[in-house]
Amino acid sequence: MLVPPPIWPQDMPLNETAKISRIAALEAELEELRDIIRQKDRFLATVSHEIRSPMNGVFGMADALSLTPLDKKQRRYLDVLKDACDTMLLMANQLLEKGRMEAGQAALVPVDFDIAEFVADKVEEFSGQAQQKGLLIELETKILTNSRIRFDKLRLGQVLNNLISNAIRYSDQGRIIVRLFLQSGRNQQLQLVLSVEDSGIGIAPSQHAKIFEAFTSANPEESAKRGGTGLGLCLVRDLVALLGGKISVESALGLGSTFTVSLAVDPAEKAVATGAGIARVMPKCLKLLLAEDNDSNAFVFEVLLEDTGIDITRVRNGEEAISAFENAQFDIVFMDLQMPLLGGVEAATAIRAMESKAKVPIIALTADRVAIQCPNFQAAGFSDTLIKPMRQSELLDVLSMTGKESC
Repeated sequence: MLVPPPIWPQDMPLNETAKISRIAALEAELEELRDIIRQKDRFLATVSHEIRSPMNGVFGMADALSLTPLDKKQRRYLDVLKDACDTMLLMANQLLEKGRMEAGQAALVPVDFDIAEFVADKVEEFSGQAQQKGLLIELETKILTNSRIRFDKLRLGQVLNNLISNAIRYSDQGRIIVRLFLQSGRNQQLQLVLSVEDSGIGIAPSQHAKIFEAFTSANPEESAKRGGTGLGLCLVRDLVALLGGKISVESALGLGSTFTVSLAVDPAEKAVATGAGIARVMPKCLKLLLAEDNDSNAFVFEVLLEDTGIDITRVRNGEEAISAFENAQFDIVFMDLQMPLLGGVEAATAIRAMESKAKVPIIALTADRVAIQCPNFQAAGFSDTLIKPMRQSELLDVLSMTGKESC
């Protein structure tokens, strides 16, 4: 004889009052959970921002030190320092981006750029790291249409950074091959395919889905030994989904891995002006206004430019920046966004209102990637943005494009 299962209290019919009471309790629990998630997101964003700001000094001093005479032992110490900085920056970026995506705050920011140059620069950026491990890193490109596209360059860079750094981390010999394929797609879009192939330890097919989960690994012991954060591939998966694409992996133990990303992208909206790809010679008589309240960051900025002959006027807040701009002529302005009394967005807006036809380049300085997506920032009229920690090469690239050909 079958015995019916017991009827627990939660399974009994509820009257309307009890139902409303239970729904209210569930809604209260849900709101409490949402508040916990919001607090976590704020914590991650704050930690990431606070880490990036002092790292500006570390990166800047490392760049400045690399330009001084160093013996072989000192150069090795500096290389280790730079590697550690890169790892810390990667972790800060991953934490910030992961928290932002979970909070639904990851808005896309498409810009026009040359995808061939962009990927080539990424490969060059990782060439030193690959060489240190005795690895070759190569680029294979097949462009069947114009290589200028309109897409979220920042997040595409995050995808490539994670895939290339992972390939280097899990390879001990052989080579890394980065492939770029761009062809015409549907509805006037372009089809972009990026793949990163390595000759590393490989991943068992049964683990392919697992590696895209946060804080998981196909081989935890190996990941711990090689310094993996457990967030990289999870973030790549989420970023590719945000960008409307797909990611796949082909791998087997001992046979290396190939990660492939497929994306639909738009052609660039604006054509490149004739000669725009030629780097200008930077005159040494540039007059530069730096609005930066942090003494350490200002010192880093000045050290990175101390051999250029550029005349730097430094102020500590937005009000002083407006006053300095009213009383002197500058070829370019660098504006920190977070300053006392008056912030960089408000100061840039005021300066733009004072100008006539000639527009002086105003470059935003910030460690907060979220800030540059705000409507107020977009309306302030910034010419470009440098994200802290900035590198000397990035700073010089911006300065070389002031348009001033001679003194």
